[in-house]
Amino acid sequence: MAPVRASTFNVRYDDPADEYPWDERRSRVLETLDRIGPDLLGCQEALAHQYDDLRAGLEAYDWHGVGRRDGEREGEFVPVAWRPLRFECLETGAFWLSETPAEPSVGWDASLPRVATWVRLRDREHDETVWFCSVHLDHRGERARLESARLLRRRATDRLEEGDVPVVTGDANCTVGSAPHRTLTMGPLVDARRVASERSGPAGTFRGFDDGIGDRIDYVFVPSTVDVRQYRTLSPNETTPRSDHLPVVADLELED
Repeated sequence: MAPVRASTFNVRYDDPADEYPWDERRSRVLETLDRIGPDLLGCQEALAHQYDDLRAGLEAYDWHGVGRRDGEREGEFVPVAWRPLRFECLETGAFWLSETPAEPSVGWDASLPRVATWVRLRDREHDETVWFCSVHLDHRGERARLESARLLRRRATDRLEEGDVPVVTGDANCTVGSAPHRTLTMGPLVDARRVASERSGPAGTFRGFDDGIGDRIDYVFVPSTVDVRQYRTLSPNETTPRSDHLPVVADLELED
């Protein structure tokens, strides 16, 4: 059976002051994602019109996303997408990374509202149920990142206990070995890159809009029972100037 290809890509919010505004990047972002061909996709930093562009430009996918400020259209989205030919959608939802996750809110010492978007899917090929989640942790609040990681770990644990395979993707705004990263990988989840049978591409994922590559802050987390066949970070040559982050791709064998 074909592995499930999961990908995460921070597409960079549409800032008119950027050297490469969205109007100049949109087609290349869509081309990149089409070339990757994920079965499951999590994006970050998409404003409402960018989310609309992603949905319109990637017609082979179904989508779910909400604006982080009001749960509708205001603020950045962290949308999830999936191939309906491969997956049947069972349920969608969102929760905020805060003390009041059921409503739009700012948690702990975060600078902004932060939301997690998720979908429950049945894999039509071998009847596994997947809980797929896209997140973007706060870039300033140290406590917020740690508490968000704890919340995500609890949610993933709950889904695993219910029989789902949790797959969490996104921009964690933290490096390997940091407290949030350790929290997210203390079980039941592991860092897919660390356990992959094959790895390729740069280790780092943040790059700005230049040729340098910084830290690895974009991740795919999976249960330890999942076989990560391949893990790849696209190189700057493959992505310039799509975003200030590099896309990450993981090929997953979900069956035990």
